Amino acid sequence: MKKRILALVLAASMALGTTGCGLFTVNNSSPADIAKDSIANEFHNGSEEGTITKEDIEDAAAGVSSESKEVRYQDDYYEYVNQNLLSKIELAATDAHWDWFGELNAVVSSEMEDIIRDLSKDQKTYEKGTPEQKIKDMYECVSNMENRDAIGLGPLKPYMDSIRSARNIDEYVDALAHLSGEFGFSSIVGGYYISQDKADSSEYSVYMMYADTLIGKEYIEGEATKEYVDMYLDYVNDMLAEFGMSASEAAASTDSIETLLRDICASTLTTEQLYDPAITYNVYTAKELQQLYTNVDVDKMLKTLGIAGQDKYIVIDVEQAKKINSLLVEENLQALKDYSSFVMLNDVAEYASSGYVKLHDKMQNSLYGITESWGDEKIWMDLTQDLLPWDFGTIYVEKHFSQEDKEAVEDMIALILKEYEEIINKQEWMSDATKKKAVKKLETMQVKIGYPEEWPAAKDMMQVTPISEGGSLLSNWLVSMQVAIDAQMQKLGTKVDRSEWTVTPQTINAMYDPLNNEIIFPAAILQAPFYNSRNSEGANLGGIGFVIAHEVSHAFDSSGALYDEYGNYNVWWTDEELAEYDRLSQSIVEYYNNYEMMGVKVNGDLTLMENIADLGAMTCITSIIGDDEEALDDAFGQMTYNWASADTASFMMYLLNTDTHSPNKVRVNAVLSSCDAFYDIYDIKETDEMYVAPEDRVGIWR
Repeated sequence: MKKRILALVLAASMALGTTGCGLFTVNNSSPADIAKDSIANEFHNGSEEGTITKEDIEDAAAGVSSESKEVRYQDDYYEYVNQNLLSKIELAATDAHWDWFGELNAVVSSEMEDIIRDLSKDQKTYEKGTPEQKIKDMYECVSNMENRDAIGLGPLKPYMDSIRSARNIDEYVDALAHLSGEFGFSSIVGGYYISQDKADSSEYSVYMMYADTLIGKEYIEGEATKEYVDMYLDYVNDMLAEFGMSASEAAASTDSIETLLRDICASTLTTEQLYDPAITYNVYTAKELQQLYTNVDVDKMLKTLGIAGQDKYIVIDVEQAKKINSLLVEENLQALKDYSSFVMLNDVAEYASSGYVKLHDKMQNSLYGITESWGDEKIWMDLTQDLLPWDFGTIYVEKHFSQEDKEAVEDMIALILKEYEEIINKQEWMSDATKKKAVKKLETMQVKIGYPEEWPAAKDMMQVTPISEGGSLLSNWLVSMQVAIDAQMQKLGTKVDRSEWTVTPQTINAMYDPLNNEIIFPAAILQAPFYNSRNSEGANLGGIGFVIAHEVSHAFDSSGALYDEYGNYNVWWTDEELAEYDRLSQSIVEYYNNYEMMGVKVNGDLTLMENIADLGAMTCITSIIGDDEEALDDAFGQMTYNWASADTASFMMYLLNTDTHSPNKVRVNAVLSSCDAFYDIYDIKETDEMYVAPEDRVGIWR
């Protein structure tokens, strides 16, 4: 099992209500000078069993003590606040990463695991379609490896055979279209999804997906990632061998896959470009699609996919589509078939026989720097939860949701929205007309907290067939894929239901959806250390308040700012304002480019949206607090404590290459160094590493 600091840290913060960092300092005092007294005053003497001492709470909740002087807060605030907490975190061989999101997710998962264990052991028969029946039978399908090995690729074999036996490009594309139309698989061409139209968010449209780039463009083209690419290619080779290819066949196929992959990646958008609707919202008619894909019978493909007859199709990555079309020629047929075969094997690996499972597990562990796999039971239970998210969601809400906490967070959201309105109205570079539009976006922002009033249709559409009735993990997984496709198809041609939830209540996260102009806070995020009713107002503003303000800020980040109050892609800024926005954005990019982890620079372009949101969130909560130095100290400490994290070197490299967020340490130090209020309450001098000159501090919303 995963080593956890749960008994010490989480019990202290949740059971005793002493989250936060205890940095109750003002002006030029050192946070260490009074941290111990602050925590002692908060101690409620609530550990009846005596398993958690006052000293434990000082270390766990405060993250600092007066004896901890190795790191100065003036040089590294993140390390100073979190040094005691981080010293207690020892990543197990099964771990690539630790943070509070993961820790709380493990708590939720553990609660769900108890339910799975109880159901798997009892001898009861549950009514068909109930959460209990589905969970019990799904876990049996997941955990019965003899059945999984006997099934092999089972129901997918005819589709794989149709790819492998294709005699020409037309048959190859037809095989991919059947696979995509029935289950949603996408490899080279024919993938699609149905979502809100970015130009008219009240309608649904068809988006043509881009090709699967396997390990990803960032790794393929990265300067420091060659060893990871080599590892991944070894995985490709091993998967093809497991499929039945000889050593020479697998090696040759791997080489051809690599050649195609590098060619495709060279014409693929970067991650940051994929968030720009000006680049990705490209409307085509069916006739224009045919002109784009000259080597494909587009009408036939669309009919097979079940999406023919639409007025428009949105192509996300036009240049990649052009490249794919150029590759769809007879001389590439075998390489294309090998590429799509591997994509299918990789997609199905977790749900297939033990040979594929082991190879997939080994690859992921190597990519993230994990040296020991989870035990089978843990893997099976996680997979069961993944396959029945809404059924587990109903159970979670019944057991763990607090209406009182919801109401308190609603009040905080109203406070933050009001403050953001004031921040917008004082921006001298924005015209009055644009400010009114921005304020309108705040006023119409939809707020979703906790869980949906009506559960998504996919919950009841998803049914589980037990092994005793001929079901298997693979067949039930394919049902879940078909349910997702059917749920999408039912929306096409209807008006968007903006009350619908796409996030389960047990999710430890928060998000902003620009197409609905909404912020979403699932039930599970409304707990310590992010929110605690016993915390000070300043600590809660630095905790859940920072998270809320971050999501609100996304409405005005480099992507979200391009959508209006209705969720439509609609540039509502003047040319002069856009130019100033771009100038401010570029200063943020350059500012974050100066930070590094493990000698690798942070990618300021990749992380721009999240950095804008972080900087805006800090402006918002410090504006709410004003000149209350104690509350500011609470807020800074709590925010820093919440972003404590630990990573393997490999996982940090993965984050630096793919994550749109800056590393957690940078999220803290870079934001605070650009926050004027930080300098108001702490003694930060020009010679200190946290110091940034006023003229070099960045942010869109200041």
